[in-house]
Amino acid sequence: MGSNMNHRTHLPGRRTAFTLIELLVVIAIIAILVGLMVPAVQKVRTAANRMSSQNNLKQLGLALHNFESTHSRFPGLRPTGTSNATSFGFSVHAQLLPFIEQEGLGKSIDLQQPLFVGTFPSPSFALNPSATAAAATPVKTFLCPGDNQKNLFTTNSGGGIHAGTNYVVNLGSGIGGAGTSGPNGVDARFPSNGMFHYGSGLQIGDITDGTSNTMFMSQCRLGLDLNLNKPFSQLTQEEARRQTGNVGGRGLFTGPGGANPGYGPSPAIGPSDHMAVTSWRGTRGGSWIWGNATVNGFTAAQTPNAPTPDATAHGMGILTARSNFPGGVCVCFGDGSIRFVSDRIQLATWRALATRAGGEVTSND
Repeated sequence: MGSNMNHRTHLPGRRTAFTLIELLVVIAIIAILVGLMVPAVQKVRTAANRMSSQNNLKQLGLALHNFESTHSRFPGLRPTGTSNATSFGFSVHAQLLPFIEQEGLGKSIDLQQPLFVGTFPSPSFALNPSATAAAATPVKTFLCPGDNQKNLFTTNSGGGIHAGTNYVVNLGSGIGGAGTSGPNGVDARFPSNGMFHYGSGLQIGDITDGTSNTMFMSQCRLGLDLNLNKPFSQLTQEEARRQTGNVGGRGLFTGPGGANPGYGPSPAIGPSDHMAVTSWRGTRGGSWIWGNATVNGFTAAQTPNAPTPDATAHGMGILTARSNFPGGVCVCFGDGSIRFVSDRIQLATWRALATRAGGEVTSND
């Protein structure tokens, strides 16, 4: 049966694309979600980096105790029993290598040879060829994952390539001796009130304040591996946190026998001396192998992460504990505990924690 009628099937309307307004709404929602997630992700990353840094310090603290158990003393800033001048010696870090599962690297270093050869500070002063490979080898345990600054340095005295470290040893309260009371740093060629200096290491019995009240190691920010020549007023915030000022004719502890030969009397480094500095070194944390106080040591002359930059003379001076973590620094104490110490800690308390036998009563702030 035929029909001239057209049969039409009516289907529901189908849309093949978003409208422009809908697309913009989706993009806006995604942008909001990303904006909410980025701070959360960054917070998680910072927490993970801080935990990793604390774990590194935990390993170094255990290594220090294992070293002391083996040798009946803690390491000094250079090995005991060698004729190395202080500028030629190996660091605490270098001596700990066998105790942090770096036996191979440790065996590649002859601690009885000088780290540098030639005459300091003449042009002949140079990294000992026998140590060049080890010096340039980064060690994960010596580096904080929260610091993204490059960790290979080329501007250290004596040249060569040095792998850096974010962990620095406690040189003391930062209060100078020889009748001074200002924070002029510590001349580590003489025994300080801290845990480490050039020469023979200390023993557990020397820590009469108690190991839980005495700092062993903390953190520093890696320098920029640059030598800058400009006044303090022109430093960026990052440069002020990472560079070290060269203060002329200051900062030497005179020692029990009077002024150091060749230097004469040296006034203490004052809290405002950095304002007159026009030369800045970028070698803070710039070598894990070199026993150099300004490179891998710290004092409590300033509280953690102080806004005032570090300043030194003749390799000694104000050397501040610093980290990339907001609010404080990770610290390894003598009992092996790892604590996050706030930037807001009282200066007197911070200095008391840096002394091994000061007899101070410390609070928990």
